Amino acid sequence: MPNLAEHPNQTQIAENFRRAVELTELGLALRRAVIRQQRPACDAMKQVMHEIRQAKEQAWLRNPS
Repeated sequence: MPNLAEHPNQTQIAENFRRAVELTELGLALRRAVIRQQRPACDAMKQVMHEIRQAKEQAWLRNPS
């Protein structure tokens, strides 16, 4: 397997891909949280932020790089 340090573009591509996956997961968590909300707006926002934090933590646990 080639060394990524020898190919800076490959390193950047891998990092961009990781970020794209993380943003997709966060977006899906936000969508899921909003759909499930049946509470007042203030509580809904707290729940949405909680869902985003959980999704981000799960994404980092799967890919700690």
